[in-house]
Amino acid sequence: MPKQKTAPETQDATMEEMIEPVAELDSDLLSSKQQTRNQAIRYVLWGLISVVVNFVTFFVMNQVLHVEYQISNATAWVLSVQVAFWVDRLLVFKHHSSYPFREMGKFYATRIATYLIETLVLWIGISLLTTPATPTKLVGQACALIGNFFLSKLFVFQNK
Repeated sequence: MPKQKTAPETQDATMEEMIEPVAELDSDLLSSKQQTRNQAIRYVLWGLISVVVNFVTFFVMNQVLHVEYQISNATAWVLSVQVAFWVDRLLVFKHHSSYPFREMGKFYATRIATYLIETLVLWIGISLLTTPATPTKLVGQACALIGNFFLSKLFVFQNK
């Protein structure tokens, strides 16, 4: 015959039942923070590939071939975004889905937003402040890099 629970035992069981979901939530939050941290580290390390593609393309077009800086920047952007999409998808966020081209569309859309920010930084730095192109490009890239990580994580490579 099962033992009848006394009032304190019933109260303890109820307290455990209330605490368990909170403990699971804490664990999920810690796991999510750790995952974001790991992704950010991979993003910086692997992201250097697309940054190098961007800078080399910009430098060669602008400094060597003397192409206007906005055209150089647009060309560098297109090449580096394509490289970044595949690097981010496969190596940073380790995201696999049946719809890579749909993701690519979202990826380009988020990159357009940060491209506009970078273009504004270049215009202010080069055209208004007459700062040299390469250091200004570095500042613009830093702004874009931070925005790109969060936009990719939140809108493109979501695990549903």
